[in-house]
Amino acid sequence: MFTDQDFTVFDDPTLAGRLGLIRRVLDPKFDQAGGELADLLEEAGVPKLYLHVAKHLRRHKNPPPDTWLALSTSQRGYKMMPHLELGLWDDRLFLWVALLQEAKAASVRVPFDSLRPQMMLLPTDMELAADHTRKEVLPLTLGNFDRVSRRYRTTKAGEFLVGKTYLRSDPLFAAPDELWADLQERTVRLAPVLKRLVAAQSANSFSRGD
Repeated sequence: MFTDQDFTVFDDPTLAGRLGLIRRVLDPKFDQAGGELADLLEEAGVPKLYLHVAKHLRRHKNPPPDTWLALSTSQRGYKMMPHLELGLWDDRLFLWVALLQEAKAASVRVPFDSLRPQMMLLPTDMELAADHTRKEVLPLTLGNFDRVSRRYRTTKAGEFLVGKTYLRSDPLFAAPDELWADLQERTVRLAPVLKRLVAAQSANSFSRGD
């Protein structure tokens, strides 16, 4: 599904040109990928998910540096709740279960203590991030989990993301079927994390200090 050629959409330096390439090249793939990943997550017990594909409507001058799809339990949006994101920067593909700043604005509180042991059930090459607008990632260790979760709780800008990034140099981009299989497998492995977050939110039982 995703190949090295997908990154060439970011070679166009203009807003109109890059947006046009995103619409023609990436959005159809996001539509297909989002539908298939939603089915996998629902099979794994996550409540019904709705697909949101980035439209970049607020961009009027600078072209977007990245683009993505998101899966959330709301038809209205995804930023204010736990969700799955799949997207591309100019040099990497990312797959995250994400909690953004907007989740805190919506009084979403996260049961980090009960999530902590679940992190160690994920593949050892999974990663963490604290800001979806930056490329920086951390290896998934308990120490890093504690740092990222503490930043989420204590700073306005803190975010929580767990998943995997694939650099453009990864040999998997020469084998799209293998890359897609890996993305699907990791989505299934992340499903219990997303399910726990969604369930806690639905029950209104998040607790920042849990």
